[in-house]
Amino acid sequence: MIPGPHPLTNGLVVMFEGSDGVGKTTQIELTQKALEAAGWPVLSTRNLGGTPIGEALREVLLSPVERPAMTDFYVSLAIQEPLLDLIDATRKEGKIVLMDRGPLSLAAYQVFGAGVDETTGWRHVEAGMDRIRPEAVILYDMDVQQAMERKRQRASADYFESKPADYFQRVAEGYRTAAGRYDATVIDAAQSAEVIQEQTIAIISGLLATEA
Repeated sequence: MIPGPHPLTNGLVVMFEGSDGVGKTTQIELTQKALEAAGWPVLSTRNLGGTPIGEALREVLLSPVERPAMTDFYVSLAIQEPLLDLIDATRKEGKIVLMDRGPLSLAAYQVFGAGVDETTGWRHVEAGMDRIRPEAVILYDMDVQQAMERKRQRASADYFESKPADYFQRVAEGYRTAAGRYDATVIDAAQSAEVIQEQTIAIISGLLATEA
């Protein structure tokens, strides 16, 4: 049961993390509908993207143009920066922010997946997490091959999704490592969407009850 709406002095940020194909988008959509039905003001956003400049740079990042790994890393940071400003402003309005990926994706995709220098990568992950200060981080985790098959059934592959299977194994390992660093709640994404939604709502309901 989602608690009824009450003032949130500093808003609330829930970060949804996980590789492509684990069902994050579905869970965010279901969560937003449930929260709004209970009377809560909600902003759903995504990283990479989330702002006009972020969405424009997202198109560049997902394009098939070959480039060094560090180029992707710095474009990702450029996308994230205006999104951080948006989250700060939304917090001040007392809203709930549902964030489709955050700085942990830098660790997963750039450090573990692409091999960006660990010291540089983790420094920027830490800076982003310090700025966002999410009240909850949820990692949706499942077998990599199963997630890849799900994704193939739903959409054509972009620049990252066309990479080999071992890349996604490294990404999944990166997410699990980052989840441990930032005390994320891990949900088994191989379960039904209904069960996963129940678990997701339980996490957020607990936060809202605490903030009452």
